[in-house]
Amino acid sequence: MSASSEELCPIWALRPALPPLSVPAPPESGRTEQFVLSLTSLLPLVYEQAWQAVLGSGFRLQVVDWRATRTEVQDACLAERLARESAGGLPLDQGPSTRATLIRRDDRTWTFAWRYASELRSRRAGLRLVHMATEAYDTLLRGGTPRCQPGADDLLVGPVSR
Repeated sequence: MSASSEELCPIWALRPALPPLSVPAPPESGRTEQFVLSLTSLLPLVYEQAWQAVLGSGFRLQVVDWRATRTEVQDACLAERLARESAGGLPLDQGPSTRATLIRRDDRTWTFAWRYASELRSRRAGLRLVHMATEAYDTLLRGGTPRCQPGADDLLVGPVSR
């Protein structure tokens, strides 16, 4: 995929596809927070590296391609997936308590769905981490090395902390 820097800035719009869900899950898995972002002209490997710069090398981004599916079917599948994941919670004692999926909607548009255990960080901290990942992505696109900002450790709590 090739895109000019003008097409990549801004790379995301904080615009939930659905209202943020915070549905209580079974007691053993905890509550989750979800962020859903619409992204344009994204480089998936670089985006994953940006998140790894913020959350650590254990962060994994699942990438799926829905381009062969009609938009209305994509929207229904996304709504179903978000509801199912929200209801399922995240185990707090196994692996990283964060899950992220990058869905390719068409040749230029992606949906980033990220959820994490709300016991580990607040919604405000989640917004700050999204911002930090966006800055890291921009730094990587310019050939630089992203650095963790002062105070980032306060946002990184639990199994995904560094």
